[in-house]
This record gives sequence, C-alpha cells and structure tokens, in this order.
Amino acid sequence: MDTMQVVFEKLREIPGVAGCWVLPDEGRKLLLQLENESNRRTNIPGIIIENEGIKDVLRRHHIVAISHSPALRHPPGPVVVLCDEKRIIGEEVPDTTQLKKISADRNVILLGTSLVLYRDRLNEARGKQLKLAYRALRFPELEKLDGIESVVSVTVGMEAHKWLVQRTGWRLDDSNLGTVLIGFNESNTQSRPEEPTKKKPESEANA
Repeated sequence: MDTMQVVFEKLREIPGVAGCWVLPDEGRKLLLQLENESNRRTNIPGIIIENEGIKDVLRRHHIVAISHSPALRHPPGPVVVLCDEKRIIGEEVPDTTQLKKISADRNVILLGTSLVLYRDRLNEARGKQLKLAYRALRFPELEKLDGIESVVSVTVGMEAHKWLVQRTGWRLDDSNLGTVLIGFNESNTQSRPEEPTKKKPESEANA
C-alpha cells in the first residue's frame, strides 16, 4: 500500500471527515492566488489579513483537501490570530469549554462567538500595524503514521473553498461542510518551492 492510500484510509476513520482529494500541482498556484485576492477584498481598516498557513502547506510535497462537518474535532490551536509586530493580541478559541473559562478573565474581550482580545496587549498595540493571520496547525492523526513527516494543515477562505468543492463534486449548498488543506512530506523528502513545475496525475476519492 502506498503512502497516499495509507493517508486516505486514516482520514476516512476520523469522525467528521466527509471526503478527501489529492490536490494536483496545477492547483497550488491558483489556490494561493484565490486566498490572496479574497484577503485583499476583506477590508478591515488598520488590519492586514493574510493566510500564512497556506504558504506552509503549499511547500509540502503532498497536499490533500478534506471536506468536513462540525463533528471534526477541535483544531489543536487557534486558527486565526490577531497580532502586532511582536506578539499575539487576540486569537480564536473554538473550544467552548476553554472559551467560557477564558471569558471570565477581566483582561479578555470576547468578539463574536469565538475571538478573544487581550485588553493589556491591545492597549500596548495602539498605533501599530495589526495583522489578522490564519496560521498553519498540526494534524495529529497523520503525525502518527510511519513514513510521514512535517504535517501541517490550514483552513481556506470561501473562494478557495468554492473552487475545491467545484473540482471535487462535494456539496456547495451545505453550509455545515468546511474545507481544510493538509500538507505533508514523506520521510526524507525535502520541502518543495511554492510554485512547483513537476506535474503529477490528479486523483480523487470520496469518503
């Protein structure tokens, strides 16, 4: 059994994963463009928006997209962080139990349903350039597989999500389904540049 088959079998075992698909090389540059354009159109005065995590994922040798329902376990860290030049001043907390505990702190401001800001850091950041960044996160289930290393994952924006759904045939009308990109190297495989030239055949599988 080859590496990708092992990865797909493991992904299908994870509660909440509805489908998985190998991203072809020609889709890498397009996804980066879609993310950059989407972030530029989301205008928040005084704040730069950047998906830092997608760059990390695109450097990996293999990339798999998964469609998932809310049943997928919580991310192993904040998907979104707000930072100045030096440190995080706010972050997403998707775990409701942790969010309830943090929100009781008088130093914390809750925005929306899951974004918290830290009053002291926010005050110190006044006048500085702020960035809202989507960060790459671990994907623990794949880290346990033999022959796999440097596993990272990232959530993508709506435009990239729509493109992936159209390419894979996943359901676009189901607002409960989200998309995550997972990048990884096989053991002893070097990271690749952001704009690879080598093409490999597209493969597709639905869980």
